[in-house]
Amino acid sequence: MELESTINFNVLDTEFYSMLQKKLDDYTEKLLAINNLPLVLTNNDLKRLFQISDSTLNRLVKLGEFPACWYGIRGHYLRDDVLDWMRESDSDDFRERLRILRSL
Repeated sequence: MELESTINFNVLDTEFYSMLQKKLDDYTEKLLAINNLPLVLTNNDLKRLFQISDSTLNRLVKLGEFPACWYGIRGHYLRDDVLDWMRESDSDDFRERLRILRSL
């Protein structure tokens, strides 16, 4: 007895292209959001971007290998440095350092 499978390729194509279009739209939206960021990010920009409080931002800057302030101006960071740091950072390492700091 042979197993027969009936596949409606038109439905698969439609679903696949629909999912692909959604993924592309989401990715495009993220890229546009990144490109719309100012070249120099302030503490307020970072708090909004990371959705964190002042105290968490201060810990992040002090604990991690967070980028240095832009031209030494406190609370101002070069966008590209922050984005590179985000790509390269290990959030688990930051959480562990934060846990140790809180236990002191």
